[in-house]
Amino acid sequence: MSTMDLPVTVGVDGSEASLAAADWAAREALLRDRPLRVLHALPLMPHLLPSWSRQTRPSGDLLHEVRHVLAVRHPELPVRTDEVHDAVTSALVAAGEGAELLVLGARGSGGFPELRVGSTALHIAARAGCPTVLLPVDGPGAHPREQVVVGLDARRPGEAALQFAFLAARSHGLPLLVVHADEGSEAGGAERGPSGGGGLLARVLEPWQLACPDVEVVADTECAPPGRVLVESSAKARLLVLGRRPGDRVGRLGPVAYAVVHHADCPVAIVPEA
Repeated sequence: MSTMDLPVTVGVDGSEASLAAADWAAREALLRDRPLRVLHALPLMPHLLPSWSRQTRPSGDLLHEVRHVLAVRHPELPVRTDEVHDAVTSALVAAGEGAELLVLGARGSGGFPELRVGSTALHIAARAGCPTVLLPVDGPGAHPREQVVVGLDARRPGEAALQFAFLAARSHGLPLLVVHADEGSEAGGAERGPSGGGGLLARVLEPWQLACPDVEVVADTECAPPGRVLVESSAKARLLVLGRRPGDRVGRLGPVAYAVVHHADCPVAIVPEA
């Protein structure tokens, strides 16, 4: 399969969060001109699962329902549905190897109501080989969604995250807010503004702005904890993008990404760096 044929893949489990993720993934697939793959994983030994996490309806019914809803809402979108007999985490990480983008609800049908991000979503976001978008449990707040946000360490910029963010801003027709936050920085708000982030951040962004002149870029350098700044920025974001470095602890998100996926008010994309 060529990269041009790679689908946007969404995992569903029958929860409201996963059905919302399927609709979000469908709209993203249309923007990217990609097909959509809807994946449902069936446990190998369901009788060993706790009663609260067992499937309450047949998988075939679930996939039929999702396909029907998507056909009504997005009739022009090619949709493929698949069920696999495997652990959910293994199935979705494997699916990410053949996907352009993987989409999940931040919390599925398990866990307890106050849980904002489930262990499955955290596991996959930390391991998937393709960008993974986690949708917040509560859905977007009331603020207008007027920008794409990317968190960036200007001293070690993530090229894959920047590329993903620029393309997302272009496809959504929105400005891109690039945030460099460093609690120990002395730059503070003096380097904020649409003309550039000043110094290092401006130099990092210059080639990307030349390559994507149709994307309006706002650079923001903050002397504050990165997690807090990014969560605050999410209030008006359509999408928030973070990179995941190869050197991060195996199978675990870094502290900034962990904080953001738990508290952001918009979908969060975790993009693995090469």
